[in-house]
Amino acid sequence: MYRTDFAIVALKIAIGLVALVGCGTSPSMGGTPVVEVILSGLDNPRGVAIGPGGELYVAEAGTGYGAVDPTLLTGKLTTFTDRNGDGDFGDEREAERWFSHLPSYNALHVFATRRDEVSGPGDVLLHPDGRLFLSVDGGFEDVGLYEISPEGMTGRNLAGRSNMNGLAWGPDQGSIYAVESTLNQLIEVTLDGEVREIVAFPLLVSGQQPVPAGLAVDPDTGEILVALFSGAAVDDETGEVLPFVPGDAKVVRVEPETGQFADEITGLTTAVDVTIDESGNIYVVEMTSAYADLLPLTFDLFDPDAPPLHGGYVRFSGRVTLYPPHDGPPHVLAEGLDAPTNIALAPDGALYVSTGQGTPGRPIPSPDGPTTIAGEILRISNFFSGAEDQRPRND
Repeated sequence: MYRTDFAIVALKIAIGLVALVGCGTSPSMGGTPVVEVILSGLDNPRGVAIGPGGELYVAEAGTGYGAVDPTLLTGKLTTFTDRNGDGDFGDEREAERWFSHLPSYNALHVFATRRDEVSGPGDVLLHPDGRLFLSVDGGFEDVGLYEISPEGMTGRNLAGRSNMNGLAWGPDQGSIYAVESTLNQLIEVTLDGEVREIVAFPLLVSGQQPVPAGLAVDPDTGEILVALFSGAAVDDETGEVLPFVPGDAKVVRVEPETGQFADEITGLTTAVDVTIDESGNIYVVEMTSAYADLLPLTFDLFDPDAPPLHGGYVRFSGRVTLYPPHDGPPHVLAEGLDAPTNIALAPDGALYVSTGQGTPGRPIPSPDGPTTIAGEILRISNFFSGAEDQRPRND
């Protein structure tokens, strides 16, 4: 079963709290999605892993400051525990920092992208035995998939591969699937460090790089869903370089043994991550709806008095959409989000979404006027009705 193109909806930017709570509802879902900020003040939060006690392991890509002194690097890995049971994770003593000085860089200055894009720690997986596996993109040599002991000690680098933005467990959690955005590949890495290249994705319809950015494993079939973001393309008539082509992004379904793949969801814009529940509901994150305000290469990202510019991607235009199984109509769960990047599905069916990609504190436009980039994690719940209120549906 493969889904087909759907019409791209017009850009909607909600105002204030309305942008976060109760948007995109549908009577067939039976619930009003509730979107809550459960963590704020983060530096580019990315991958989230949920522990057995509900604790969150959060990778932060950092500020993007290209420090020479390693003690000034800003990538992080932190555990957050809701000790007082109030539903958020930002109170005193609820954060335990595992690592504070992991690599971080901004693609504007390193790769001349003209976009405010921060990379560093990318995604994190939690093994049942307590080990963590963390992907880190430091730009050139500082790349890897690191094993971290339950005591917080760094171990082996399983794969010195580039830009592994998304991770997912392979069969029996004995291997890890990863997407390499730079090389347009999906790979499998065993816990002994052996690497198998599953598939290299071809160019998209407008001739641009596919840029695999996130992935998930279908618990029913074992197939891999991969979000293809869409790289830059050139307008044949004007010669203009387009950062991405709206409508060209998509989610594909990959058979992990053969590497054969087919379109699953098409007609997307900047599909940056995907997850799936046990009933086959697919959740897709789109980071932005359009591009705007490409930055000069010499732009000072850390100037608090800089003009409020989008920085390559229209701010507050990201969204999370649910695609039901059996070709059911899609439901927008949340929109008007500021540059979301990662999504994680909790055992209770709630979704955790990382937002605020870009240089923390940089002035940007918003629906309410100028503001600054702030890294947050949102929890989306209550989008299924009845006794299964926050749980995946059982068809």
